Amino acid sequence: MKNRIHNFVGSIGALIGTMVFIAYIPQIIANLSGDKGQPRQPIVAAFSCLLWVVYGLTNDPKRDYILIIPNTAGVVLGTLTFITSF
Repeated sequence: MKNRIHNFVGSIGALIGTMVFIAYIPQIIANLSGDKGQPRQPIVAAFSCLLWVVYGLTNDPKRDYILIIPNTAGVVLGTLTFITSF
């Protein structure tokens, strides 16, 4: 039972985490349209997510995909937001 609750809560957290980073898409579109946003927050978020991805990939005895999946989205979308903000 404890493992089922752990997996359920982790899955909900991963879904919400992914949604947080999907929220960068309107800023990316605005950046590309010429309405530039500030670059600091998305690059810090991308770096933080990168650390969590590495942590999830190196977790023993098995990889932690509940950390890897949403944080990979954070790395990609945070980096894109940073790049397009210039």
